[in-house]
Amino acid sequence: MYHRVHAAPPASQRSLTVHPVDFARQMRWLKQHGYRTITQRELCDALFLGKGLGPKPILITFDDGYSDVFHKALPVLKRLDMRATAYVISGRTLRSDTVFLTWHLLRALERDGVEIGSHTVEHRNLTSLSDGEALRELVQSRRVFERRLGHPVPWLAYPFGAYDSRIERLARRAGYKLAVTTEHGVVQSARRPLALRRLRILDSTGVSGLAAMLRP
Repeated sequence: MYHRVHAAPPASQRSLTVHPVDFARQMRWLKQHGYRTITQRELCDALFLGKGLGPKPILITFDDGYSDVFHKALPVLKRLDMRATAYVISGRTLRSDTVFLTWHLLRALERDGVEIGSHTVEHRNLTSLSDGEALRELVQSRRVFERRLGHPVPWLAYPFGAYDSRIERLARRAGYKLAVTTEHGVVQSARRPLALRRLRILDSTGVSGLAAMLRP
């Protein structure tokens, strides 16, 4: 689980930002040690249909939809022939600044092997909302992405990682097949496809920290 890939982030985002040099080193380490990046679709087919993923499958994800994904991460991923998923806040795609991904950049990411998932409309804590409010955040975001990108978008990342059994039910009702949390772990269950675990990558993680998290 990555957020920003940037050399000089704002102080408030520093811990969740990985320097581009560190990101490139981490991706090279994964490649050199036999890890194969998979897509959400492959993970979905493995969980629901029992399809094999081969040795050392790994899903690279980016939360919040920063333009760093296109400008800093994508060149590294393309060079190493790796895939990824970007969870985007649909309400930020219309902003005129250069911090967040635009529709043009989202389409370019898809062409180069980065899947797009929903991070809701406004990145609100879903557990603090009523059923109706939470459902609107979930449904409207997915519908916007599907309309603008022209294909189903059944992948979700919960804002702040906040979810519970009620939000899981609403996510399923909203049409999502897989949803990722911020809970630590590498083992996923077909019984909880809307509560998938991830490994949080911080500015201090480095290559050694990534290797330690992936150690059997």
